[in-house]
Amino acid sequence: MELAGYHEVGHRARWSVSSARVDLGAEHLYDNDLTTFWQSDGVQPHSITLQFPQRTAVKIVALYMDYQQDESYTPNSISVVGGNSITDLQKIITHDFKEPDGWVQVHLAGLHQPPVDLFTLRVLVHSNHQFGKDCHIRQIKVFAPQTTLKFDPLVYTSLEFNMASRIR
Repeated sequence: MELAGYHEVGHRARWSVSSARVDLGAEHLYDNDLTTFWQSDGVQPHSITLQFPQRTAVKIVALYMDYQQDESYTPNSISVVGGNSITDLQKIITHDFKEPDGWVQVHLAGLHQPPVDLFTLRVLVHSNHQFGKDCHIRQIKVFAPQTTLKFDPLVYTSLEFNMASRIR
């Protein structure tokens, strides 16, 4: 999945989950294979945590779910929380789904609002369709706005000035 004006940043993070069935772990959330999935194995809420090595501006979290195949394992209520670490997470948004089939985009900020800057992002699954206990999520993509380099007004023509114009 690609979004114009955004780039995927999930590959920069360290992924962990609250629980997982054997051979159905977190690695399936970012393997780019829509036939595999993470399956939780425990009490709700289930969680997926991404920890970035540096502050990251996040605008959209996209989840791939397949109600036709997963039925009661398909989430119908999630929330996204974020912060500087796992100890200070704040709720960003709650989102409900009705039989999702394919990619669903959860916008963390409005169209004209800045992205959410965070080190830690967590997706919490509060409930599933048909009162299911464990959940299946097939893919998650995390998107940040593409940034463009600003015009540098201090363009020097001499080698001496150029060498001293930046901190190494």
